[in-house]
Amino acid sequence: MACMKKLFLSVLTVWLLTACQPSASVIPTPTLRPVSAVTLTPYAGPLPAATPSLTPADTPTPLPTVTPTPRLHTIRRGEDMFGIALFYGIALQDLLTANPTVNPYALRIGDQLIVPAAQSTPTLDPRNPPSPTPVGLSLPRPDCYPTRDGGVWCFAMLDNPQPFDVEGISVVFRLYDRITGEILSQTAFPPLNRLPAGGQIPVAVFFPPPAALQFDAGLELLTALPIPPESRRYLNTEIIQEEIRISADGLSAGVSGLVRLGGEEGEAGAAGVIVVAVALDDQERVVGVRRWESGQPLATGQNLPFEMQVYTAADPIARVVLLTEGVP
Repeated sequence: MACMKKLFLSVLTVWLLTACQPSASVIPTPTLRPVSAVTLTPYAGPLPAATPSLTPADTPTPLPTVTPTPRLHTIRRGEDMFGIALFYGIALQDLLTANPTVNPYALRIGDQLIVPAAQSTPTLDPRNPPSPTPVGLSLPRPDCYPTRDGGVWCFAMLDNPQPFDVEGISVVFRLYDRITGEILSQTAFPPLNRLPAGGQIPVAVFFPPPAALQFDAGLELLTALPIPPESRRYLNTEIIQEEIRISADGLSAGVSGLVRLGGEEGEAGAAGVIVVAVALDDQERVVGVRRWESGQPLATGQNLPFEMQVYTAADPIARVVLLTEGVP
């Protein structure tokens, strides 16, 4: 009996303990609703740009520029700035610029001039660039004369058959050596800027020694530009009371006179005046050229005296032609 009682108490205790434990919570299962199908469009996003490793490029080292070494010319008797510029194949203005302290109208024998390097191309008015085909001028066969030191002087007189004035003229002289076949060339410019309609203008060039001993000479027109009729870049000047004195041997001629600037009173005067003496032999060939330029302005209606000496490079001088030009 006692055993049954203990068994009953044990079973009762186990049941009570089980009844006192908390019941497990039931988690509700969510109800899934159908979702409509969505079509996904693939998107190609930008790839991360690779940062290049920059390698500095080698900077090319510029080649040294060849600077022409100026030459020195010792002034001799009878020389002027224009003739010296012709001798070295340079523009007169370049020679004047290289010697700013030298008075071109009072050269002293024995003084030295700085001679800049010759330019290969002419400097033309930028308002009138050269046309592909220059204005037609009449070109004669050049007359060339060897010098005692082995050089050669070449001259030619250009004619303008056009009904309008021409400027920006340049020509090239060529010597063809009959012995070696070598061709020497020199570019030349007239001593005046303008060639009037129906007028003439000389060109001259010097080939320094050693030049060809036996040669044929040729002349080619490089540039020539028409001057518009309304242009006022040049003024009308005339020579009055000219006096020409040719020496007995015909090797030189003294020239003097007055330059007068035309126009009506009150008009602008000339900033400069140029006079050119062209020496011709008895065959009407050019044998010498000399240029004179005023060092002072000239007012309208006023006169300006000039004087110079021109020499022959070949045969005796038979007559001298004077040309003039005024620049505003």
